[in-house]
Amino acid sequence: MKQLITLTAAALLSFGSASAQMANGCSKFLGNITTTDDNWQEQCDWSPCRRTFTDYWNQITCENATKWGSVNSGRGRFNWTNADRTYNYCKQHGIIFKYHALIWGFQHPTWIESLSVNDTKTAIVEWFDEVQKHYPDLTIIDVVNVAIYSGGDYHSPYKQTKIIEALGSLAEDRAERETGRRPSYNCNTNGYPNTDSYQWLAEAFRMARERWPNAILIYNDYNTFQWQKTEFINLVNGIKACGGPIDAAGNQAHDLNDMSGSQFKSALEEIHNKTQLPQYITEYDICKKNDATFETRYKEQFPIMWEADYVAGVTLWGWIYGKTWVNDGNGDDGKGASGLVRNCQDRSAFTWLQNYMKSDAAKNAKAPSIGGPTVNVTLTVSTESIEAGEKLTFNIKSSATKDIDHLEIYINDELFNKSNSSTYEGEYTPTEAGKLSIKVIGYDKEGNKKEASKNVTVCSARKAFGSAPVELPGTIEMEDFDLGCEGISFKDSDNENEGAAEEGGDDYRKDGSGVDIVKLSNGGHAIGYTAADEWLEYTVNVKSGGNYTYEAVVAAGNGSAKFHLALKDGQKYSDLTDVISIPEGSDWTTYTSISGKLLSPLQEGEQVIRVAIDGPYGNIDKITFTCTDCTTGIEEINFFSENATFQVYTTTGSLIGTLTVDNASNISKSLKDLTKQEGAFIVRNIETGEAKLILSRE
Repeated sequence: MKQLITLTAAALLSFGSASAQMANGCSKFLGNITTTDDNWQEQCDWSPCRRTFTDYWNQITCENATKWGSVNSGRGRFNWTNADRTYNYCKQHGIIFKYHALIWGFQHPTWIESLSVNDTKTAIVEWFDEVQKHYPDLTIIDVVNVAIYSGGDYHSPYKQTKIIEALGSLAEDRAERETGRRPSYNCNTNGYPNTDSYQWLAEAFRMARERWPNAILIYNDYNTFQWQKTEFINLVNGIKACGGPIDAAGNQAHDLNDMSGSQFKSALEEIHNKTQLPQYITEYDICKKNDATFETRYKEQFPIMWEADYVAGVTLWGWIYGKTWVNDGNGDDGKGASGLVRNCQDRSAFTWLQNYMKSDAAKNAKAPSIGGPTVNVTLTVSTESIEAGEKLTFNIKSSATKDIDHLEIYINDELFNKSNSSTYEGEYTPTEAGKLSIKVIGYDKEGNKKEASKNVTVCSARKAFGSAPVELPGTIEMEDFDLGCEGISFKDSDNENEGAAEEGGDDYRKDGSGVDIVKLSNGGHAIGYTAADEWLEYTVNVKSGGNYTYEAVVAAGNGSAKFHLALKDGQKYSDLTDVISIPEGSDWTTYTSISGKLLSPLQEGEQVIRVAIDGPYGNIDKITFTCTDCTTGIEEINFFSENATFQVYTTTGSLIGTLTVDNASNISKSLKDLTKQEGAFIVRNIETGEAKLILSRE
């Protein structure tokens, strides 16, 4: 039997009041909430009607008392008085305390709205740590509440804070610690601020699992059955795809007032079938003043949720008429109309519910076996986009309450390796472009298992867009970024080329995923519709090393557009410019030039330059690079011959010495070795007598 139910049954045997609870002897709980924070009689036991909470319910959720905004009383200060009353009541009576909720766009401390991303990260970690310190033995937790993104926004005001950015950044910090680098995530979509990622949600679950390894971790949302059912399914699966240790989906069920039983059954089954997770009905209420309609809805809907063997528990959102949060639209007389007890009398729906819970159908209803994960498995990969022929590394960590027995690792559904350790470090080199699937299954000593998987995109080797890399000094056309897949040669915030959809636009690049390329009036192209954190890379061949200036042709209709240039060095990047602001113009079709100096010289040879977008909504047509102190190309020095010997003079005519080189491209370095300094020197071919000014550098 699952851990949670075992603990609950043992606790219930200790208290005589438990025998009257409607779900007594059942495999799942039937709970309710506390309501008013400042009056204990309204929270649990309703003394005016001589009603006792534990006569009916065996689980409690605090409506507000455990939310961050309710507990926090200032930066670093917390007041647990109201939450503790409910928690201690549960301990006293042996009923389940469900924690609601760690992260929510509403009811956060108002002071976090002014914090930076880094300070918000710190505040979130402090909050999680405070809850863990105060309640280390939580068994069931709503980790994140109402985070569906639909219609261009969230349904709770996450954008008032930096919570999303902070949790996403924490996920990147974790990945960097575990893999040595910050990967580009691709875990389905969730809109703002990064359209290809649910990692901020997954990180909240990872943080919760670290603090409560045996708790049931739930994602909880409002419009799950009617309006945002698909978005809810996608979000839950997105958390799973990002490796978030989610155990169950929480369906608030506030949206069932006018939903038939058959419609409800179809929606509930679809959510379970498509998420393959146990379900909780976390906040069920029917707000109907009319008793007959109120009873009809309970009769139609409640047996469906209770008898579904994948539903682990049901929590009603209030039970005293006039004390619940919803109004049925009939003025003051309809306020709190979801209550089951009105004027101290059971409404007909409550009478029906009590009789139903005594039936064989209710008593024999099965529940899924969850009670905190027996097995936990985490899989991280060094990158989610890789070139064919390059080595991919991956790391596996696992734990289990009954100890890990072994790990099975599959690549493209074929057994790759088997390990008897709880951790594993592996590497794999794909040879062909396409999708690469890595899956690990962890087994404990009792045969229980947990699975984690990652998909990696394998690309053909990157190369310059044209027949050869752009030569510098010269001009990079922004639309001609390197060939290769996303994460290798470019990164875009979505999969739609908005420039191609413009009037007169064309599909200049079919290989650029969502890179937005706009057509210019002169027939050329530029990148447009830019978003922060996008980037493009260009392989160039620097023909002459030296200090360079840049001139960028740009346009913007507002003042937010920014970018900078960086030089790739292995897996690291060094900035070639500070952040460059694109001047605000009258529109995005009037281009102007901006120029500046590169922060460091460019060395001769083939290398990669990145154009990184720092602020949105800028157009960039091209960037021209001009060398300010380069000699003409050394290979063009006509006085060079094989193994030639040269006399070296200062620019004032003083002889320094002689040198012999076997390759024109080695002259600058050989000159540096001889002179021990960088600068310009006169080099004279002893055989021909011809002299040239050459730069000395590494």
